Amino acid sequence: MKKLENPYYHLNINSFCQTEVYVNDVIIDEWKGLQTQGNERNIVVAPINHAILQSGKYKVVGKMSPKYGEKLLTEESSYLGIEFLVSEAARMKETRAPFQPKIESPWNGLSSGIQFPQFEIATEIEVELPFVLDGWQNSVDLNTIPENELFDQVYNYYHQIRNVLEQHDLETFLKMSEDKKNLQEQAFYFSEERKNDFLNGARQLFSQKLPVIELKREEVKMEIMGYGKLVRLIRNDGSQPLQFKSPDSFEQSNIELEVKLHMRSREKGLTII
Repeated sequence: MKKLENPYYHLNINSFCQTEVYVNDVIIDEWKGLQTQGNERNIVVAPINHAILQSGKYKVVGKMSPKYGEKLLTEESSYLGIEFLVSEAARMKETRAPFQPKIESPWNGLSSGIQFPQFEIATEIEVELPFVLDGWQNSVDLNTIPENELFDQVYNYYHQIRNVLEQHDLETFLKMSEDKKNLQEQAFYFSEERKNDFLNGARQLFSQKLPVIELKREEVKMEIMGYGKLVRLIRNDGSQPLQFKSPDSFEQSNIELEVKLHMRSREKGLTII
């Protein structure tokens, strides 16, 4: 394959069960809950550059759980397949091509009737990127902080974010999200036009002054990822803790904000990444 100037790595994920997909131990796609009942999904996750940060080899893991309302994965009703694609960022459709063999749940290699409560598929990918991103790779190992202490810090920071959302204070939210914004602008090769589009979209969302869903301690759990360098909260039902209430619940669901945190140093504390 001809070397690409600005490679745009992405995944095509086909799932017939509840799934979580991790790249470099960072969750980049999840499909859970009631929406999986009796359904299947095919989605392109593009790009994954922000999870890999620089050239090298990275592990990809697909975690499978039974569909909502089911207890076991079965050959008849459960499947996960992941295709690996790369393209030139400015010409995605014309240049898209596989760069790694597809992985999938190996039901065809199993005898009929085998059932699992959970299953994982995994592989290693090798990528070439024209940058080294200043992400979370050099941040504090959060596993060194006592779990209860870390949960308190994470929960309190999420509440700070929620207060900003409740005040519809876009400028403060953008300042809190500066690490994430800088990372994405580089990883996704944002042009000035694309940066403005993103900013205008955020302004439009905040200008609606939508109510913010309540955040209760007993309704969330903490997840550490990124080999100990990233942390997030997730609601017990699998949805994001930070949500704007839908302006029309019949037409669309709540607007969920996906947030991960890291800690460049103990002194600086947690920030969005």
